[in-house]
Amino acid sequence: MLTVIPLIAGPFVGVEAKDAKDIVAAECVACHGLDGNGTVPTFPKLAGIQQEYLAKQLVELADGTRKSEVMKPIAEKYSQAELFALATYFSGQLRKPGLVTNPSLVEEGGILYHQGNKSTGVPACAGCHRPDGTGTPRSPMLAGQDPAYTLQQLRNFDHDIRTNDRGRLMRTVAGRMNEEEMRAVSEYIAGMAVTPAQP
Repeated sequence: MLTVIPLIAGPFVGVEAKDAKDIVAAECVACHGLDGNGTVPTFPKLAGIQQEYLAKQLVELADGTRKSEVMKPIAEKYSQAELFALATYFSGQLRKPGLVTNPSLVEEGGILYHQGNKSTGVPACAGCHRPDGTGTPRSPMLAGQDPAYTLQQLRNFDHDIRTNDRGRLMRTVAGRMNEEEMRAVSEYIAGMAVTPAQP
């Protein structure tokens, strides 16, 4: 993210929260909701995710570094200042609880999230995303994210469909996970208690 912020901090002048909310109402609401808590499980909840991380994702969706046929034509319409304002707006929204769809996997997912799998070299998710799932500027808030979206992103990393992770970290992690582990940790994440993102 440190490479993103200097690029977009300059033209940020003049773009205010109200401008971002207008963009959200016109462009983002159908998939992500006005408050970043969309109701479609395959679309990410943006509420509470760190500003720096969101800014990086939006800029990379716009320039094609992160591939998305849906998001690229939307993100590329806006200036970096506007994308930064959107990141600021969504980071300030409160995340709503997620919906666990397969409770039988939650216990296994919790072990993987907090302890990893030493036998296959899968690190604990908590190491980067924090034990409470609130994340950091480099590793996004996960708590309460719907399992369908989390599972799809893990699959995307595993198959090199999503390649904008720093140092191939998530591609390496996902490549060491089997399908059941991906499903389990996705369910656990959905059921994590939701608290505001931390700086």
